[in-house]
Amino acid sequence: MNKSKAVLWIVAAVLIAVVGFLVLKPASAGVQNIDAKELATLVDEGVTVLDVRTAGEFAAGHVPGAVNIPIDQLSTGLGALDNSKPVAVYCATGARSSQALSVLQAAGFATVYHLAQGILTWDGPVERGESLAATSTPQATSTPVLYEFFTDW
Repeated sequence: MNKSKAVLWIVAAVLIAVVGFLVLKPASAGVQNIDAKELATLVDEGVTVLDVRTAGEFAAGHVPGAVNIPIDQLSTGLGALDNSKPVAVYCATGARSSQALSVLQAAGFATVYHLAQGILTWDGPVERGESLAATSTPQATSTPVLYEFFTDW
């Protein structure tokens, strides 16, 4: 075998090893993907459950005892949570909660459980009602709002 073929084989082996590592590594350090059954166990253990859906979605139905901080308010709303305790995060399908993982880790949450498939997989009891985020948003002032409708006949 000549030198160029040997170098090619070594480069190919390194590439395969790197790709394998990237595919098989966990989502992030300190993050554990869980299913609905595991979330039910965590709820029973008293782990803080964070719902990052909108206030309207939360009001329609959420995991009992969950705290609602919509994803677009997460970086400013985390002061209400204790980052020294584990937190389980979910959304509807797992997309928004995946985004929340980096925010939680940047805020110092060491143990984060992620309901990767979202609340759509939840088969336990649900609570209904407004979120704290919905009630803490500033209310409209008495300033009138003008709606203009235009039709081209």
